[in-house]
Amino acid sequence: MQHLFLDCSHGMSGDMTLASLAHLGVDLSPLPGLLAQAGVACRLEVWQEERGGGPGCRVEVSWEAEGQPLRHPADIAAIFAAVPVSDRVRHKALAVLEALTLAEAEAHGIAPEEVHFHEVGAVDTLVDILGACWALDQLGVERVTACALPWFGGSITCAHGEIPLPAPATANLMRGLPVYPTDAKTELVTPTGAALLRHFVKRFGPMPVMAAQTIGYGMGKKEFAQANCVRAFWGETADRQDEAAQLSCNLDDMTGEDIAFAAEQLLAAGALDVWTQAIGMKKGRPGVMLCCLCRPEDAARLGEAMLRHTTTLGVRKTLCTRQVLERENRVLQAGEDTVRVKIAAGAGARKAKLEYEDLAAIARRSGETLAQVRRRLAPLLEE
Repeated sequence: MQHLFLDCSHGMSGDMTLASLAHLGVDLSPLPGLLAQAGVACRLEVWQEERGGGPGCRVEVSWEAEGQPLRHPADIAAIFAAVPVSDRVRHKALAVLEALTLAEAEAHGIAPEEVHFHEVGAVDTLVDILGACWALDQLGVERVTACALPWFGGSITCAHGEIPLPAPATANLMRGLPVYPTDAKTELVTPTGAALLRHFVKRFGPMPVMAAQTIGYGMGKKEFAQANCVRAFWGETADRQDEAAQLSCNLDDMTGEDIAFAAEQLLAAGALDVWTQAIGMKKGRPGVMLCCLCRPEDAARLGEAMLRHTTTLGVRKTLCTRQVLERENRVLQAGEDTVRVKIAAGAGARKAKLEYEDLAAIARRSGETLAQVRRRLAPLLEE
């Protein structure tokens, strides 16, 4: 499997990500031309730069200030829709933009549609997002993992005055991700960099066992005492393995309705899967084993939820590995119908499935049977 591991222990930003991919060998020169076809005039400079840690790449986006209007998320989304790239790249760029928009909206206490990107410049933001999604696609990356992120302090002055670091939007995007403390009093992770990590990285932790074919160094604009760069290791991993925790408990004094409610609460809390199994318990009593599959970092929280919503006095936990396909969710349009599609690929297989809830809603509205709606929208699975 083509695997990309990002060593962002010294920081992470959109331009550093682009620079690391350029150093891996991705030719970024087509990007300005692609954006020009969507009405965005900009320049993208890429050059080799050597610092204390060795040679790497720098990337800089520039534009004519008077020719660029203030842009909101809908404006950037419209540009992504008009750029002549594959639907795969477009969906990823829109997903990263949505993550960044929601984080900014929460940080400023406003509606998502009111967000604008004046701090870093709308052009910088859209080039970094689209460029990273396009470059990863060009590289043929099937899986992205990264190390824990550095936590930093200090403050920065922006249009809203002096704000603490990490910037509120960055802190929102880093919420739930593994971090470690540093003494840095400057911005090490930007909102765009955090949004890219939030979308693309499937696992945070040590570098996996892999045969790295190429290493790319993406240099940042600032110079610190330590190296200001992202290191990208691109190579092969043996298989698609992921870590998971399985929680379980035995129940013999709960009704089916109560168990169903407990399962519903576990799924709402972020469980990957929940199921029950009929078992025989002591004194010959029939019972139910309630099982929950989750990410290892969520095990304690979901174990507490299982204790809270069931009558059990204890929860068992087993750590395991699983072989998985790469997954992607898309939202597609067919006339007036909007439907979500779940896509999984890898190991020589590709699987796609239309979301049941969306099919059912369309069937209720149109008067068709569920089977008729599924057949009518089946061509979407080939896109």
